[in-house]
Amino acid sequence: MSEHTVVVTDHDFTDLSIERDGLDGVAEVVELTGDVGEDVEDAHETLARADAVINLRYDLDAEAIDALTDCRVISRYGIGVDNIDVEAADERGIPVTNVPDYCLEEVSVHALTLYLALARGLKSYDADVAAGGWDRDVATPIHRLSTQTVGVVGYGAIGRAVGERADALGTDVIASDPFLSEADVADDPATLVEFEELLDRADFVTVHSPLVPETRGMFDADAFERMNEDAYFVNVARGPIVDGEALVDALDAGEIAGAGLDVFPEEPPAADDPLRDHPKVVTTPHVAWYSEEANDQRRRTVTDIVRTVLEGGEPWNVVND
Repeated sequence: MSEHTVVVTDHDFTDLSIERDGLDGVAEVVELTGDVGEDVEDAHETLARADAVINLRYDLDAEAIDALTDCRVISRYGIGVDNIDVEAADERGIPVTNVPDYCLEEVSVHALTLYLALARGLKSYDADVAAGGWDRDVATPIHRLSTQTVGVVGYGAIGRAVGERADALGTDVIASDPFLSEADVADDPATLVEFEELLDRADFVTVHSPLVPETRGMFDADAFERMNEDAYFVNVARGPIVDGEALVDALDAGEIAGAGLDVFPEEPPAADDPLRDHPKVVTTPHVAWYSEEANDQRRRTVTDIVRTVLEGGEPWNVVND
C-alpha cells in the first residue's frame, strides 16, 4: 500500500494513467469528483486525506484549503491559478505550483490564427461561399500584414511568443506590461508602450495578462472606444478580463472591426450570449492551449512535481514564494 495519498480534484482526461504511473510506489491517486461527487462536506473529507493535490478547474477556495490538514503541495494543470486561493494556501505553508511553459507554442499560434482569420475575412468568405456566393467584397477592406501593428497586452512568456511570431509575419509589434521596463525588452521585437498608447496604435490587440483584480474587466467600454474602428481584438487569456456587454456594444457600434475569442466570462457561454454567433466574432471553446503534446507535458510536469515533494524534494514553478 502506498504511503501517501494524492487527490486529483478534477480533470478532463480519459483516465489518470499518466499520474498513476508517475506516482507508482509513492502515492495512491484518488479522484475527488469520481469518489464523492459535488457534496462539499464529502469533498472536504477527501481533501483532508491529501498529502498533495492536483487541480484543474475545481474551486480551491479558503474553505477547501482549510480542509487540507496534511497537504504538502497543490499543483495545477495549467498556467493560471485564479481558481485557487493562493493567499490561503500561503498562510497554511502550502506551496502552489503551475506549469507556465507547457503551451507557449499552442497559445501564441492560436492567438495569431484568430487574428489571421479575422484579418483575412475567413468567416465572411466561408459563409458566403457556403451559401452559394463568390463575392470578394463581403470582407473588404483587407490590408497587408506588413502594414499592420500588433499590440500585445501582457508581455510574459506567451506574450513574447506572440510578439516573435507576429514579427516573423512582418508586422510591427508593440507591447504593454506594467511589470516591465524598456531594458527588459531590449532584445525583443516589441517596443514597450503604455496601455492607452497601445489601444490608440494597434491594428490587432491580443491579451495575455493573468486574471487578477487589476485586470478583471480591464477591457471595458472606454478601452474599446479608444481602439481604432478597423482594429481586431483577440482574447485567449481569461474571459473576465473583458466586459462582455461592452465588447458586444463596441462590435455593434462599429468601434472595432471584430473579435476572436477562445475564452468567455462564463464558460460555456449561455445559449443566448450574443458573442456566440456574432457575425464579427470568431470563437473557439477554450482550446488555445491544446495539443496532444501540451496535454501530456502539463500532466507529466505536475506529476513530477508532486512525486519530488512527496519524496522529500523541493517543488518548482512555485507561484507563492
